[in-house]
Amino acid sequence: MGHTYYEPGRSRWTGITGWLMVASAAAAIGCSLTPVSPYPPLTAELAFAGASALFACGWVVASCRARIGPLDKPSPPAGYRRGDGQLAYLFAIGVPFAVAAALVVLFTGSSADGKEIERLERAGYDSGKVEIVRLAGEPVHTPPTEDSHGSYDTDLVVRVPFDSGPRDVALKGYTTSRFPEPGMRVAAHFAPAHPEEGVAEHPAMTRAWLGSPIAAFFGLLWSGVAAAITKSFMDPSDMKNLRRFRPGTHLPALAILLCGLVLLLPVALEFQVSGYNRLPAFLASLTPLLALTWLVKRRY
Repeated sequence: MGHTYYEPGRSRWTGITGWLMVASAAAAIGCSLTPVSPYPPLTAELAFAGASALFACGWVVASCRARIGPLDKPSPPAGYRRGDGQLAYLFAIGVPFAVAAALVVLFTGSSADGKEIERLERAGYDSGKVEIVRLAGEPVHTPPTEDSHGSYDTDLVVRVPFDSGPRDVALKGYTTSRFPEPGMRVAAHFAPAHPEEGVAEHPAMTRAWLGSPIAAFFGLLWSGVAAAITKSFMDPSDMKNLRRFRPGTHLPALAILLCGLVLLLPVALEFQVSGYNRLPAFLASLTPLLALTWLVKRRY
């Protein structure tokens, strides 16, 4: 008597667990890019990522229980399904945004910095105009190049308009685009009601690059190009194969993504492994690409 071969099948539970897995992963990516948690611990991001991992396990179990054997109802003929197109776009958009989300976590500041920023924000610490009273040093000129317009760096004494009255405050290492002169007004950060908080040109900020329109523009541009390239590797037959659990294809890909999640934990929970926490997060940003590469490799 010959061997009986089974293939993984579909059921109501494979659909439910599969889409919940995708939705949880999308929520984790969205929370990372927003960011919902501005500093560690990244509770919301980890909760959604952990839920996605659990739903992935549930999808594997449901797929194995729904496997098709010789006496089972045969699977429907291969062809394009409406969900295949949706899944293709989810993969095309999700992979580059997952990489971007991991990079955002990589640049997350410490909890101490985050709490300090929140304290300063509550005190009203923000950008405002101050007047240069005098120079406290000889300006150092950086000549213009093809990539920059040049600048002047020097220590300044500026008059800050605090609520209690204007005060002259030293501002070290200030950079201006033109030669600084008394009477010139420049931007600085201070809390008008709290002079004791001091004055700074640029205060330290967690995930500060998200506040830069230029960085956001190039980030979205990169994600769009990466999504278009990813979509070009996908067709309905690819999605049919991805929707049907195959151990040799899906288990390694899921293992790679799970490793990425584990590598993000040192930054997300703020602890070090062998003296490092940023390096594992950088390696984690590569895992979505590695998982996609594995899936593409298995296709051919």
